[in-house]
Amino acid sequence: MRPVTKLAPGEYTDINGSAIEIKDDYPRYQDAKSALVFNLGMFCSYCEEAYHQMRDLHVEHVQPKNYEEHGRKIYAHLETKWTNFLLSCETCNGADNKDTKNVILTNCHLPYLNNTYKSLTYKPGGVVEVNSQLTGVSYTHAQNLLSLIGLDKTPVTSCPGDTRCKKRSKDWDLAKKYKNKYIKGDTNLDTIIDLVENRGGWSIWFTVFRGHDEVRKALIEEFPGTAKDCFDANNHYEPVNRNPQNAIDPI
Repeated sequence: MRPVTKLAPGEYTDINGSAIEIKDDYPRYQDAKSALVFNLGMFCSYCEEAYHQMRDLHVEHVQPKNYEEHGRKIYAHLETKWTNFLLSCETCNGADNKDTKNVILTNCHLPYLNNTYKSLTYKPGGVVEVNSQLTGVSYTHAQNLLSLIGLDKTPVTSCPGDTRCKKRSKDWDLAKKYKNKYIKGDTNLDTIIDLVENRGGWSIWFTVFRGHDEVRKALIEEFPGTAKDCFDANNHYEPVNRNPQNAIDPI
């Protein structure tokens, strides 16, 4: 899962020279969508699928606005707060009754707080697993992320309409195909980046192109919001701990 950096509230300029304002608090949470797209691109923050119409993306409340304890919505005060937003597709937004789960930020890896590329491992066939190299609390927190979004669902265990695993399988095969083309000189870097921008699946392409530093560098630099400090440019852009000072969970 691509780790991202959320921009601080303030005034920004997009590539067309238009002003973009990111607010700390919005009149309605839906009003934050264009700022989120500017910050993070037209991708689901969880499954990484690319979208081409803003209406197909949701303003995701990391700590769910409708979660209740003892009859009280304990995160109601965060409903319109920038700090509580990511972008999500419809499937990830409604995965496994996510609205009923208490998301405690210190107990779950999240793409804007942790190096979630290091949290998970992507494999052929659309498989997503917790990184087996993690141990202790880091492993548990990565598992909590996987369970929260249901990214480990297969076509057999997922509900009808959840095509995320099938989509990842196709992305893996396509990435392998274009890696072979790239090695042979039959395609170029721009084509690869265009494919990922149009399809998504950032983590799959980043995984498949291990050893091709120029592709990994472009994937980090060309996709808005990617947390550059989560990758070591001196070691083939391998993932590094995002929170090294946290002795309990440095990921």
